[in-house]
Amino acid sequence: MKKIICCLLLVLFVANANAQHARVYANLSIYKHSDFKNNLFSEVGGGVEVKIHRFLKPEIGVSYFAGSLEDYSKVNEQGIALDLRTSRAYAFNINLTPKISLYSSEVNSGDVFIQILPRFNVAKIGAERYYTVINQSNPLKSDTKKEAISEWQQTFGIGVGIDIVISDRTYDSFSINLYYNGVDLGKVLKEVNNYDSSLNTNTLGLGISYYLGFEKKKN
Repeated sequence: MKKIICCLLLVLFVANANAQHARVYANLSIYKHSDFKNNLFSEVGGGVEVKIHRFLKPEIGVSYFAGSLEDYSKVNEQGIALDLRTSRAYAFNINLTPKISLYSSEVNSGDVFIQILPRFNVAKIGAERYYTVINQSNPLKSDTKKEAISEWQQTFGIGVGIDIVISDRTYDSFSINLYYNGVDLGKVLKEVNNYDSSLNTNTLGLGISYYLGFEKKKN
């Protein structure tokens, strides 16, 4: 934890010292997992990229993960629901990404470059379960109990993708990335639901990012 915090502070110091080489970004990622509603969970976030070299552009960012498991209901022989269980997981994540960008020295609108994104995560992860025993004579009087659990995780993930230059006037760009997610929501979901089988969200996902840069100097 201390090492990662030191790395984050170092990136912030470099960003302050090289403000003219910094860009802010926002991203959205979707991860596929069959145990979640609609077979997916999501991540939304943003941060700052600092250009140290055209091949090295570390990023510091924050993001929020969220997803809900498929609802589970026990029914009797007549098909009447006896209870209902709903569960969701979420995480607040701080990440450091020493991004490697395969850029040329000059870029123009429409140019496409490959990027590799090793990602170190420090995340506070939580899960909630709502269990309702349905009152058959009066459903409005059904009893619902809530359970919650949370924990800290330090994990590693990685991404690879392309960055597309979209302006000749500024350093704006748009990227599309394939990620291997390191933030595991499954452990807390397993604990809060008392699952015997494993539930792991280290899975593949697709993300998009928009980078907002400063205006290029005129020749």
